[in-house]
Amino acid sequence: MEPQVERKIKMSQTKPEPPPAFVYKMALCACVNSALLGYDTGVLSGALLYLRDAMDLSTEQIELLTSSMNYIAIPGCFFAGIIADSIGRTRTLFAASLTFLIGALMMAGANDYSTLFLGRSLIGIGVGCGLSIDPLYIAEIAPPQFRGRLTSFSETAINVGILLGYLSNVCFMWLPPSYNWRIMLAVGALPPLVMMILAAFVMPDTPRFLMAKGRTEEANNVLAKIARNEEEANSIREDIKKSLAQEKNTSSKEGWYRVLCPGPVLRRMLLVTLGISVLQQLSGVDVILYYAPIIMEQGGLQDRLYQLGLTAVAGLAKVGVLFIAMHYLDHKSMGRRPLIILSYATMAISTGLVAMGFGVDSVSLTILGIIFFCGAFSIGAGPICWLMNSEVLPLTVRARGMTLGCSLNRLASAVLQTVFLSLTEAITPVGSFMFLTGMNLLGVAFLYTYMPETKNKTLEEMYTFFANILGVSAGEKTRAQSQIELEGKADSVIESKGGKPLELGGEELGDEVAPQATDLEDVDLGDSKA
Repeated sequence: MEPQVERKIKMSQTKPEPPPAFVYKMALCACVNSALLGYDTGVLSGALLYLRDAMDLSTEQIELLTSSMNYIAIPGCFFAGIIADSIGRTRTLFAASLTFLIGALMMAGANDYSTLFLGRSLIGIGVGCGLSIDPLYIAEIAPPQFRGRLTSFSETAINVGILLGYLSNVCFMWLPPSYNWRIMLAVGALPPLVMMILAAFVMPDTPRFLMAKGRTEEANNVLAKIARNEEEANSIREDIKKSLAQEKNTSSKEGWYRVLCPGPVLRRMLLVTLGISVLQQLSGVDVILYYAPIIMEQGGLQDRLYQLGLTAVAGLAKVGVLFIAMHYLDHKSMGRRPLIILSYATMAISTGLVAMGFGVDSVSLTILGIIFFCGAFSIGAGPICWLMNSEVLPLTVRARGMTLGCSLNRLASAVLQTVFLSLTEAITPVGSFMFLTGMNLLGVAFLYTYMPETKNKTLEEMYTFFANILGVSAGEKTRAQSQIELEGKADSVIESKGGKPLELGGEELGDEVAPQATDLEDVDLGDSKA
């Protein structure tokens, strides 16, 4: 029996051994980057109340200031993949944190709207570069059985950062309004400073990047720390070698061509990952997190302490539920698919409650809906979005695919933030939250139709898994074929049959495709790994 098949059987029959403590430590270090975005989100929601009064900001200026970070984050997302592949994951995180640090200090010291906007834009560049890299870093050092839990550390860090931002608002609101918002924003310079120190002196780069740059000895040292035994280290090393050999056959231009003009198998993978990226923001999460105090004010709650305090409670609910969800991401009876569908269904109920609260003039119902929404988001929509982006796409297009996913995610967030307050004034809060309810119901339908369960699949076997969904399986005779060759042959057959799922016999693709397996676990992936 092949070693890989034997290893997969052992994985399915025995409780997986936890990864080394080093993996957990590095995952925690990487997700400090996510805490940057979280704190910015949380603290700005409260600081906006005081900025609005101190600088006499209009609704349009508030919307533009809030959304500008996400518009600027889009080019940051695109450059992140190129930079990370060039200088490494850890140096990219360092550069992103430095940009964030400068932006946070500029905002804290701003005396006019222009300076405030420039600082916010620099934060956007840092967020764009960092947001797509830290889950990628974690995914590349984590064992497949624990990737879901470890990658969700990034979402946990975002939520912890949001909660700290909310608590910072409550702590500093007692200071004079003329400068309390400056202290709130200045504290945001601490997380990027910590991230810079960790990236420079504590975190090694991933084995995949090190081997791609020919730094084999360094890669072996890292493998020895992240693998649970020598056999696993050797297996990971061989997987990386095969993936890198495949990647050499694909130029950068061809890689982008494959992302923008994909064949049916890669198209399905991109449909899932990019769809989840957009739907996460269309759920309304960022507008609720940024504008929660303003929404409560519109609902009739005028006390500033209650506005900020209840927003902090919502942040606490978001963090608490996430810790529960993390346990079930890789659980044998749950997984990604049921959790994310449940998440969007409960978010639809939550936004419906907020709309109902405005409709019947009930502040309590509005606040309950906001808190319920924050918890519902953390069940699945939050952690699973970046987990799917980092684990589904083939290595040859993974960085570019995550770049595109991050960009679309930020774009959707920016558009909603730009128009939400004005939309609320135009069609009333009831209308705007019913719109969000419709978006979440759309999410339920999309995920139920297109999203498969991907838990316990290695990064390298995802392509074959999705090919199997479309009716194409890689058999033992494909071992000598590269992933790119397999994709081209599989896609051409699917397209020639009208793009419909097929049950292919070995004769349809010659010796390249074996008869369809009844279960992916029975398929030896060989050299056809994505």
